[in-house]
Amino acid sequence: MDKQYLRDKIEAMRHNFVESTEHERAVGILDEARMTKKMLKIKKKLISLEMERCQKKIEHKDYSKIDQKIQEQKELFEVCRQHK
Repeated sequence: MDKQYLRDKIEAMRHNFVESTEHERAVGILDEARMTKKMLKIKKKLISLEMERCQKKIEHKDYSKIDQKIQEQKELFEVCRQHK
């Protein structure tokens, strides 16, 4: 994989996980101003896990444990979002 592809992939992940879209802000789903500190921490953890997953995938290594961690973090995020 070339470096440009990886940069594009990371930028897309950053956009998906860190930056909320205008629609999400309008609805108030992922507006960072409305997130708790715990939710923001989970979001950052998800980004780092996704980057680690991509790296493992590039190296053709097993990334099933990382997928499991990602799923756990997503579930935790949803629980936090529902309790908010």
